[in-house]
Amino acid sequence: QSSGGSPPIRPVSRTAYYDGLRGLACLVVFNFHFLYPYTDTPKHGWGADKWNIYPHQLPFICLLVRGRAMVTLFFAISGYVLSHGFLKTMRERQADKAFSRLASLAVRRWIRLYLPATITTILSCVAAYWGAFDAGRRFQRTALLTGTPEEHPPRKMSWEGQWADYCAMWWRWSNPFDWDFHWENYDPHTWTIPAEFRCSMVLFVMLLAGAGLKQRWRLGMIALVTAASLRYARWDVATFTGGSLVADIHQSASHRKEEEARELPTTESDLEDECPPCSEFLTELKWLIFIIALYILSFPDNKTQRTPGFKTLAYYTPACYWPQNFFWYAIASTIILWSIEQLLALQSILSSAIPQYLGKVSFAFYLCHGPLLHSIGFAIQPKIWNTFGHETLAMWCFGLAVGWTMMLALSLCTAHVFYKFVDMPLVRATRWLE
Repeated sequence: QSSGGSPPIRPVSRTAYYDGLRGLACLVVFNFHFLYPYTDTPKHGWGADKWNIYPHQLPFICLLVRGRAMVTLFFAISGYVLSHGFLKTMRERQADKAFSRLASLAVRRWIRLYLPATITTILSCVAAYWGAFDAGRRFQRTALLTGTPEEHPPRKMSWEGQWADYCAMWWRWSNPFDWDFHWENYDPHTWTIPAEFRCSMVLFVMLLAGAGLKQRWRLGMIALVTAASLRYARWDVATFTGGSLVADIHQSASHRKEEEARELPTTESDLEDECPPCSEFLTELKWLIFIIALYILSFPDNKTQRTPGFKTLAYYTPACYWPQNFFWYAIASTIILWSIEQLLALQSILSSAIPQYLGKVSFAFYLCHGPLLHSIGFAIQPKIWNTFGHETLAMWCFGLAVGWTMMLALSLCTAHVFYKFVDMPLVRATRWLE
């Protein structure tokens, strides 16, 4: 403790605002997963047809529910954070420390991603055997399901059959050599876990390959890998390497500023040169770039070629992308990561208490919210509508708001418990094992 008796202030991580961004993105994913069984409108842009004219479909506003766009932000942030320490130590000419760090990340990555997800899916398996998802199956046979039907774990007649079905699913899902995306029914949202693992391995190999290159050549190599990944429809790899590209660009700029700071101005004219009149214009330009990236991130999931404001982007999407959205999401996510480092106002918002807490529990939140929505969520939402009514749009929306509030509170509470008693102990255990 400090001399005043107060606890010492914990130093802010160099990537703290990216943790905050991850937390807010996870909240948007929750919003999307909560809504889409009840309505398909979050997937469509405003004006795609005469039925899609709701305010939450407008550009920028739609980012509150554009869950699939947030997945690319997850991946880009992971690429940035995983690369940052390695690139920093290489720039400081501490090769041994850099390689040790990279080896540590590679060893721990499978455990860090798969073990928590395995625990939540095993819990889903047990819950399925005891009938926790039966309410969801009944709900999907009612007229209240006006969105996309969800996958639910099968309920077997015996525990042996249930466990055998789960093990078969786990084997398919955990296969690192299968580059297809698998939406398995014990938790379809965990399709991102194998993708994150594979992309992490590609990222580590790329960083290792570029370790001996000069900075500008390494930057060029990362840019080339990112562009090639985009061209070959590997948007998942492109977002990881794009995050690494941004980390290298940021460190280059930071290194350049440190060198310039050593040459302190000694005259009044030098001081004036330090604050050029174009700085305000550059700040406005950075905000414009950020806003454009947010607009691109608003690209709809479906009906893009009929959506005003996005028809041109849809036209220029490479033919190998279907659906077209992930191509633009990957580009926008990389630009957003770059923008945050340039804009102090964004850093301040993302470093505040709520985004930081959401970032801290984001992985647990992501893993816990799906099974809860599929079980308790589908059980209570019809009861909420039966209580408050759903005959008018206002009543239907009010019922959704009540259900959203209840499920968000339950998901965050469960995520906090999972983070404290499962996620963090696993992190400590992997460090001990290493």
